Order: sequence, then C-alpha cells, then structure tokens
Amino acid sequence: VYDDPVAQYSSATCRREVVHHQINRYLSEKHRNKRMRSFLFFGESEDLVGRDFETIYLKLKLLRVLDLGGVRFPCEEGKKSLPEVIGDLIHLRYLGIADTFLSNLPSFISNLRFLQTLDASGNESIRQTIDLRNLTSLRHVIGKFVGELLLGDTVNLQTLRSISSYSWSKLNHEVFINLRDLEIFDSMWVDQRGVSLDLASFSKLKNLRALALKVSTFKLSSESEETVRFQTLVELTLRCDIRRLPKDMDVIFPSLESLTLVRLRLEEDPMPALEKLQRLEDLSLTNCSYSEAKMSVSAQGFSRLNKLELF
Repeated sequence: VYDDPVAQYSSATCRREVVHHQINRYLSEKHRNKRMRSFLFFGESEDLVGRDFETIYLKLKLLRVLDLGGVRFPCEEGKKSLPEVIGDLIHLRYLGIADTFLSNLPSFISNLRFLQTLDASGNESIRQTIDLRNLTSLRHVIGKFVGELLLGDTVNLQTLRSISSYSWSKLNHEVFINLRDLEIFDSMWVDQRGVSLDLASFSKLKNLRALALKVSTFKLSSESEETVRFQTLVELTLRCDIRRLPKDMDVIFPSLESLTLVRLRLEEDPMPALEKLQRLEDLSLTNCSYSEAKMSVSAQGFSRLNKLELF
C-alpha cells in the first residue's frame, strides 16, 4: 500500500502491488518491477499523467491483473481515453476501468486475447460498436454497452451486464451455455431501435441465475403452447411495459428468491400471482402504478417472504 505521508516502496521481486491514493506520485518514481503480475488502485478519483503511465507499464509485459477503477484518464479530442499501452499488455486476465468517466473503448481492446474479465461499470453509456470477438476467454463483461456489442465464442461467458436488446437479438443464444448473470438495457439516447423480447428468447440459458430487463418492450409470456420454465433463476428485475403478470408465475419461475418490478403500469392486482412464488424472499415494487385502490394477499401467500418494499 502506498499512502502519504509514509511511502512504502515495492521491491523488484514483488508480484502484486496496490496503490491507495497518490497514483501519480507512485508512477513518477519510475518503478521498474518487470515481475509484477497484478496492479490495483484504490481511492478517490485522480487525474492520471498519461506519459508516466506509458513509461511504467510498457515494461510490464507479464501483467495479469490491472485495476484502475476511479482513475481519470487523459482527454483526447474532448473525450477520456485509455492509454494505448494497455493494448500491449497481451497477458491481461483482468482489466478494471470502472468509474473512470469513459464513454468509449478503443479498438486495441481486441488485442487482449486472454482477457477473462472486463469491468467498465459506473461509466457513461458506451454508444459505439464494441468488437470483442477475438476475446474467446471472456467470463465477465460489465458495463453499459448500449451500442452494438459483438461477441465471438461465448462458451465461457458467465456475466453480461449490460447489452442492448438489439445486440442480444443478433447473438446465437444457444452458445451461452454457462451464462449466469444477464442484464439487457435500452437507452433512448442511442440511435438504435429496440427489439421486442419474450420469455422464449431466454429459454436456451439453462444456467441463468440473475436476469435484469430494462427495455421498452417485453412479453412476460411465450407464444408457444408449452410454458417456458426457468429452473435456475433466483433473481429477476423487470423495468418494462407490463400491464398484467401471468397467473402461473410460480410455474415459470419455481426457484425465484428476489423480484424487483420497476415502473410497471399494472392493470390487475399482481399479488395473487406473486404470492404463489414459494421461494420468494425479497419483493420490491418501485414506482409502479396500479389502477385500483387496494392489493390483496391471502393468509397462505408469501410463505418465505422476508422483505417487501412498495414505493
């Protein structure tokens, strides 16, 4: 840990280093630890001196983990941009650029062929097309990718937060055999049409445990006669134009433990359908409207409910 006023200098053989604040002071001292495998930054946002960053990390060809969450990168043409030297760190497994005020990802990201985790959460919506088809080892992709997101071999992918409905509709869902956490988000600020989704579009995701849908159009039903079941889903968030909940919610989501409904304009009392969810523990209705004056719950309903939020 590097903290002011006491400076703790790293050795030439240290493989993991953490900087708590004072990142530019750390870089300015021209560390040359070619054995370093992991570098993490913690602390308040701080402007990064790009020249010092490139001088240091150009030498770290073996770096596996790089977490620069909270760092403010230099501007190029009025936009924050990642230093190009990151594209040379071809052995990276983890790249953390959360809360860095980025609104785009450069094309050199595709050089990081061994990357397993890309965390760009907490930033602005990334609106341009992002091509990750060369990154076949990806396990976790986190960020607000409202532009088109191109993915290649996704057999290892476990987390995808978040992707536009348009991008999702273009992907082959059958190859997402290990996907566990999915968020789909549409933005009104992107010149891209939303795509109508229904339950059947997620039926191939046999290991899905968490699903968040923040889209304009979603049918909480299936066109097929056979009911679609999500045996493994335990967490569901819906912010869609839904007026009625299916009567067989307990059949569709038999394992559901947490349900969040946001901005639904309900025309029927949702409680008769929801109270049958035998494993439901947390229920939140946020900014939902209901045309009637009351909602009714039977004495036998919500057998495991621990938390109920209505606001």
